[in-house]
Formats: sequence, structure tokens, C-alpha cells
Amino acid sequence: MVTPVVRTSIGAKLDHLAIGVVQWADSYPRFVSELGGKWGYGGPNGDFAPYQLDFGEGLRLEFIAPHTPGGFMERFIERRGPSPHHFTFKVPSLDDTIADLTRLGFEIGGESREQPVWLEAFIHPKETGVGTLVQVVESDDQFIDGQASKMPAPQDFPEPSGHAQGIALVGVTTSDLGRAHDLLVTALLGDVLDNGDGWFLVSWGDHRSLLVRDHTVSPWAPPLWDTATGDGVAFVLFGSENQTAASLRESTQLLTRLPHEAATGIPVWLLEPNRTKSKSMPISLP
Repeated sequence: MVTPVVRTSIGAKLDHLAIGVVQWADSYPRFVSELGGKWGYGGPNGDFAPYQLDFGEGLRLEFIAPHTPGGFMERFIERRGPSPHHFTFKVPSLDDTIADLTRLGFEIGGESREQPVWLEAFIHPKETGVGTLVQVVESDDQFIDGQASKMPAPQDFPEPSGHAQGIALVGVTTSDLGRAHDLLVTALLGDVLDNGDGWFLVSWGDHRSLLVRDHTVSPWAPPLWDTATGDGVAFVLFGSENQTAASLRESTQLLTRLPHEAATGIPVWLLEPNRTKSKSMPISLP
């Protein structure tokens, strides 16, 4: 029997979802001009170039493009195309988290402690239980925020739309719900807010939530999962409010699926409470 973890979720958070793209500009039309993401920071980092968008308080999106030929991001794009690459979780203690992961049977795929302000470890998608690479970080956010202020947006960065849409939650498919729970709740300190047969909602605070489901069920609003193939990130739901099963079921007639965008490769839904039901995509529930 596994001994329960006695630490609390204070200080732990789901920080961002990273998406691989061919070039930064591929993400601008949808996530800046349409959804209102604001420049956070970014720049070349070895053979890859990441930048982040802020959507108010909560989960951020990071877009990673190849920077030099033959690097890991170029290989990722060639193999998978533009698509979700990893989740980044920030934790109070990397050592404590690695100890919990190891105790729970997760194999650490790599570590880096070269920069004292950014200690990181990785868990391979085959290990995570959520079908997506997971990066775990212990960071000096005050120092990093100071450095970020010195990284201005590129000249071609567009003006964000007037109203930024926050990220209500990210949908994730798993083939092993128990293992996903061990990772996200026991080791990474998420709080389970809601659950049902074959699914659970786990959160690290406002607008930092994952809706995790077994591939045999389609919780809340079944059309959300229509484009999900295999394990991993299934969709991102944008909206001004955090969601629960009850609130989303009450709002399904206000859900809109944005058109597929090959340049970023991630399904996006929008929950628009100020729209009339007649203008939104009708969705039927069982």
C-alpha cells in the first residue's frame, strides 16, 4: 500500500501548455488576434525558440519553434506536425516531487540543474499516463520575471484582440486513469474538484484545470472529444469562467468549436456566455 503524501498543494501549479509550431507567427492569428493572448516573453534557447502568451490570470500557452536545423523541435515537427508538446508544472521542491514520482513508479526521463533559478525534470509521455511529455520545475519566479521584462515582443507581433479569453480548462485523454491520478494528484499536488465514472477534474487554482478522461467515456459535453485521437491533449476550452460538470452542462448551447487550424494543430473551443443560444453551435447531450 502506498503511503499518502502529507504535503499540500500550496505553491504547486500547472504553469503552461507548450505547443510546437513551425514559426511563432503561425500562432498569432488565432491565439493573439482572435483570442487576445498578450506577449509574455520569449527568445532563442539553444536549438529551439519558445515564447509565451498570457490570457489573464491562469494557465499560459507557450509556442515552441525550431531555432537551428536538426534540433529536437525540428524532429518533433517532422514527426508529429504542429501539436501539443508538453505540460509544465511548477512545484515547491523538485527533490520532493522526484521522490514522490519514483515512489509511485514513474521513471524520470532526464534532469537539468545547471541553472540554479530553473531546476527541471522530465517524464516521458509513455510514463505520464496522460500521453503528453511532462516537465516539472522548481524555479525562482522573481528572477525569471525580471529577465522576462527584458524580452520584448518581435516587430511582427500583432495587436491582441480587445478582450482576452482566459483558459477555462484543458481536456486530456488517458488510457490509464489511475496512473494519471497518481501523477497529477498524488505527485503533482492537484486538487480533484469533480469526478465521475471514467473521469476527474483536477485543478491547481483558477484557470489551471485539466479534465482527464478514460478514452471509453466522453464526460460533460461529448462533442468536446470528437476530434480526440489517442492519449494526450484533446482540446483547449477558452472562457471567462472556471467550469464544473454542472456549470458546463448548463452552458453547452453556448459552446463553439473554432475551425481547425493546421498551423497550431490543437482543437479549440470557446464558451461565450454573452452570446445568444441561437448564434452558437447547438450541442446535444445524452
